[in-house]
Amino acid sequence: MRSRLTLAFGLLGVIVVATFILFRAVTITDLAEDDVRRQVQREALVTATLLGQGLSADQPPPSAEALAPFALPDRSVAVSIEGQGSTVATGPQWREEDRGDAITASATVEAVTVEVAAPMREVDRLVSAALPSLLALGSALVVLAVVLGALVAAGLSRPFQQLAGAANALARGRSDLRIPRTRISEARAIGTALQGGAEQLRGSLERERALALRASHELRTPLTGLRLALHELTDRDDAPPDLVEAAGVAARHVDRLDRAVGEVLEDTRNHPVVAGAQLPLSLVAPALAQRWADTLSVADVEIEAELLGDGSLVVTPGPLEQLLDEVLAAVLAHRGRAVRLALDGEERHVRVTVQVLASSVHDPTPEAERALRRARAVAETVGGRIGGSVVAEDGLSVVPPRR
Repeated sequence: MRSRLTLAFGLLGVIVVATFILFRAVTITDLAEDDVRRQVQREALVTATLLGQGLSADQPPPSAEALAPFALPDRSVAVSIEGQGSTVATGPQWREEDRGDAITASATVEAVTVEVAAPMREVDRLVSAALPSLLALGSALVVLAVVLGALVAAGLSRPFQQLAGAANALARGRSDLRIPRTRISEARAIGTALQGGAEQLRGSLERERALALRASHELRTPLTGLRLALHELTDRDDAPPDLVEAAGVAARHVDRLDRAVGEVLEDTRNHPVVAGAQLPLSLVAPALAQRWADTLSVADVEIEAELLGDGSLVVTPGPLEQLLDEVLAAVLAHRGRAVRLALDGEERHVRVTVQVLASSVHDPTPEAERALRRARAVAETVGGRIGGSVVAEDGLSVVPPRR
């Protein structure tokens, strides 16, 4: 988008500058022609004044040789006296083919009429002399237009680039979107829609978690009590054989129902946050490690990252990124010299272990506590858990579900 906007502004600048140069060239041509015309008029008036003082109405006009001093190198001077004829003198650079479109002016003093002609080549020479500076100005204006266009394009496209990043984060399952502040109404509308989608995603995850907890309590607790009662009945010595047999069958059905409920709840907890967004842990782990390395390098902290377990385990990267971003904020607050980050792909979940080595802060700071609270809230929303401490020997254990 930015490149297209820059190209559009650049083309618009070229068109405007080209129009300006064309208009200015026409204006310069008109001004040059007017300037030559005034100059020729002055030459005609001066020549007529000088000749009119020395000639009378009954004298013939001077010869061409006598008029030669009055003819500039590229001029044609014609002197006529009424009833006495006329004489024409030309400069050495005058060409007869110039007479067709020549600029002429005449002046009459007493009985002497002088007509001076200048070729259009004089106008062309003046215009050619002005063109280099005009083209240089046009080139500078084009460069300025392109630079301004690039700056304006960057300003216009930046919110949409940030919105594209937010949309990509939402597609990966993140709900903590960074919506840019902008005065562009279209960008604000898109940002509002994306924020609404993130809130719906967060609300959906919270409802799923509440439903899973409620279902586990409302279904499995009664089933457990019923199973115990049935097993107690089958263990009674005074119970009739047919009742014991029926109780055993019922207990087996209860066990099967309990397993089915457990499988349904497990599927609910582990289904993808965003359909089609899951990636193998072997692809997600390097991106997370690089994300941490880029951030920690600014604080001059080294990182040791490793991938353990099953790298083919598929996870939704967004919630894991969001969770570990909050953990990273807590890690930075401890100001350690090095950090160990281990991602272990287990059968039902991913286990992330984070340990700060050689920390200068042993007690949790308020900033670290706030970051860990946010991380625990994210973990609870997606059905995971966090335990331990980043400065403990075993480190901080982050267990998001496999979803």
